[in-house]
Amino acid sequence: MTQEENLKNYRSIIDDVVSEAEKPAAKDDTFFLSSSNEQKNVHHVHHVHRSESTQELKNAELEKHVATVDSIIERAKDNAGLYASAEFIEAMKFIRDTDDEAWIRCRVKIKREKPSGVLLSDIDDATRPDSESAGERNVSAAIIKLVVDRCELSHDTNTRDAYVTTKADNVTLKVGSTNFTEWVSHEYYKDSGHSSASDAAVKQASSALSGLCKFEGKQERVFIRAAKHEETGAYFLFMDDGKNRAIEITITGWRILDLSPVRFWKPSSSAALPEPVAGGDVNKLWEFCNIPEEYRLLVLAWLLECYRVDTPFPLLEINGVQGSAKSTTEKNLRMVVDPSTVNLRSAPKNVEDIYVCAGNNHLLAYENLSYLPAKYQDAFCTIATGGGAGGRALFTNGEEFLVEVKRPIIINGIPSLITAQDLTERSIHLELPRVERYLCEGDLLKGFDAALPVLFGGLLDLFVKTLSILPTVKLARPPRMVDFCHLGEAMAQSMGHKEGTFLELYNENRKESVIRSIESSPIASAILDMAQESAFETVFHGTYKELLDKLIPYKSGDNEGWPKSEKGLANALKRNIPALHEADVIVLPEQGKKQGNKGRTVTIKKCEHGARREHDSAKTSSKEKKLTESVDDGRPF
Repeated sequence: MTQEENLKNYRSIIDDVVSEAEKPAAKDDTFFLSSSNEQKNVHHVHHVHRSESTQELKNAELEKHVATVDSIIERAKDNAGLYASAEFIEAMKFIRDTDDEAWIRCRVKIKREKPSGVLLSDIDDATRPDSESAGERNVSAAIIKLVVDRCELSHDTNTRDAYVTTKADNVTLKVGSTNFTEWVSHEYYKDSGHSSASDAAVKQASSALSGLCKFEGKQERVFIRAAKHEETGAYFLFMDDGKNRAIEITITGWRILDLSPVRFWKPSSSAALPEPVAGGDVNKLWEFCNIPEEYRLLVLAWLLECYRVDTPFPLLEINGVQGSAKSTTEKNLRMVVDPSTVNLRSAPKNVEDIYVCAGNNHLLAYENLSYLPAKYQDAFCTIATGGGAGGRALFTNGEEFLVEVKRPIIINGIPSLITAQDLTERSIHLELPRVERYLCEGDLLKGFDAALPVLFGGLLDLFVKTLSILPTVKLARPPRMVDFCHLGEAMAQSMGHKEGTFLELYNENRKESVIRSIESSPIASAILDMAQESAFETVFHGTYKELLDKLIPYKSGDNEGWPKSEKGLANALKRNIPALHEADVIVLPEQGKKQGNKGRTVTIKKCEHGARREHDSAKTSSKEKKLTESVDDGRPF
């Protein structure tokens, strides 16, 4: 029934009653009783119809808002930012304040359909009706006062993340983290006579405290596991042993400090490092890690580099057949760098997951990978050498959030995983043999736990020796990862190896990795085969179209990864020029203005007998060297 129809009914009923009331009054009191009852009925009818009208309007409004939410849920599959739109928030607030059942139905549907990066808790907080907020504001104010009274406020110099450090026990907590929320909730519970603070109240307080930390707090670097003191140059490792202790490492030795001069915060998944024993034995490590002799110097150098936050990190890739103890080896290596309640993770779901992991761990460790997409390899390359990623922050006015990190990474899988040239040049590759004799896992774990303090102490001793001679060690021809090679060469010499031993091992490992990356590229593999068959130094000179035709006999397998055009070939060559260069095949694309009408040309040469270094230093003309190091945009036309 419409509002207009209701109004007509009201008037009709009232007119009838009024007409009856205007009739001559009876001599007894019956009229007065009747009149009184009729008046009551008038008011009653009026009230009923008005209530029905209001309810129908409210139902119509509810249906409209539910339809809005349904529409946004569907559209948000392609645009997650719609969950932060004013239209969505207004609609959800109305539904939540009007009809509990409708709100629950909408919430269930959102949970089922939303992208993984959208948190349901954020939606709940953003769409909370205003009527629920008054009490929470009082609790939030109490929490803010509690934290300000009991903590020192600060923010990180680089990331601007907010931190509080408790005055009582010097524990640093990241504002908004799980540990922070639990500490705040516990402190409020004690102070309020055993009352609990709601999630919304804690979140409101966290938002205000974040601002206080950033605008009124001290500015300083805050680290997760490893740090370097800006003034003394000493390195520190946070033990995370419940006592808030840290290990200081300098060129003169290492020691455990009860109070660290640098700030560390503890992620919720972080676990304790072992208590190191002075005069330990690093060779104990090989009893519990299935690492062949030829890789051990590389692995030791990688472990020491994980302690240095001021240099780029090489990625450690472990491959091997089933039964080669890849995951056991990886887990045990992590135990002397950055132990965790979850030491090894399965394959990430997306790039965002990788950066979230990097924001909460010093060491990223993934196991049993079967494939590494190009976007993951790009992310690993960025994280290992230092960089960041950004995205739109939900429930803001379009503001971007940034994650900036530099972390060591270790991965394992049966096949070789790294194919991107940039990451190949920043990686160490290990090929593990199958284990000959298996031990009971319980006995192995017990033995490793017993050996951990000794081998960790030996590793720290080795780090001290390496740092002490590092300034005196020079590299004649440093490769791309010069900081790592400098450290590795100093470490090898401190262990009694002759000069150049480490660099030779590293270069050989790097060259093997390059060959693997070439084999993973159909074009690079075909060019290498063509060069090996050629009896001439100049293997090819011509257009990209002519090269594409000439490479067809060297094509292997199906068309997957094979370029379909000259431009596709040019781009594939650009990506593989460094790898082919390592394999003594020089690719020289035509530079500058196009010289002919047939299209841009490319020249391919080879250096016989592995003479790439000679080619670099003496035989390459300055023009060719420039062409080799500066590649155009891949345009064949």
